[in-house]
Amino acid sequence: MSPRASAAIARHEFRVMRTDPATILFVIVMPVVLVALMQRLFQGVLTAEGVVGATGAEFAVPGMAVSFVAFNAGYTGLTFFRDHGWGTWERLRATASPGDILAGKVAPSVALSVAQMLILFGLAVPLFDFHVSGSWLALAVVVLALSLCLNAFGVAITAVSRTSQRLNAISSAGGLVLATMGGAFVPIPAMPGWAQAVAPALPTYWAMRGLRGVILDGGGLGSIALPVAALLGFAALFVVLAAARFRFDETKAYWG
Repeated sequence: MSPRASAAIARHEFRVMRTDPATILFVIVMPVVLVALMQRLFQGVLTAEGVVGATGAEFAVPGMAVSFVAFNAGYTGLTFFRDHGWGTWERLRATASPGDILAGKVAPSVALSVAQMLILFGLAVPLFDFHVSGSWLALAVVVLALSLCLNAFGVAITAVSRTSQRLNAISSAGGLVLATMGGAFVPIPAMPGWAQAVAPALPTYWAMRGLRGVILDGGGLGSIALPVAALLGFAALFVVLAAARFRFDETKAYWG
């Protein structure tokens, strides 16, 4: 692998992101709007759980942050299809190794996911009276682990998608399942028993568990050890699945 080649690909992807206002609208504006709409609903839920002085932002903010990173899991895959649509894939393969291409395309998506969540947390402090009772460093570690995990998921679903439509379908359905069944849209105690049993099999469950431990329970780095380990374990699983299926000589033959 060549760090210079990876960095060049990453810079190109960042430039493309900056030229697409829809990216900013989706990852920043929409989560803020949904938090504003849902905050009061979750205030009642948290109060019923015995959280004293809850504003609702304690669940709505991390829930929307996790949900929108899950919804955006397919973004990395679209960058591969986009190269085919632009007719630049073969030239990219000729000038960079598979490892360089993967690193250069995944790194910007991870950075976008981290920025998306941290910006939402930062905006929520003045906008929604959001407070973190524990360590902001611990919160950032959970954010990074989740970003790595869900972008690895994005690479895995790209590896099994032959068309951009299939990738969109899988990422949309997968993002919805991760957000709802993992407890990011609905608190786990409010879910049916069967859903509560399934939730721990999803990475978003562990992300919400880690974030809740920091935001509501005042936890630090020690309190997030298990959730972060689970997220990194899921990430490793997705990487193995992607490596078993990803073939650069055939990757994304169909833009349509």
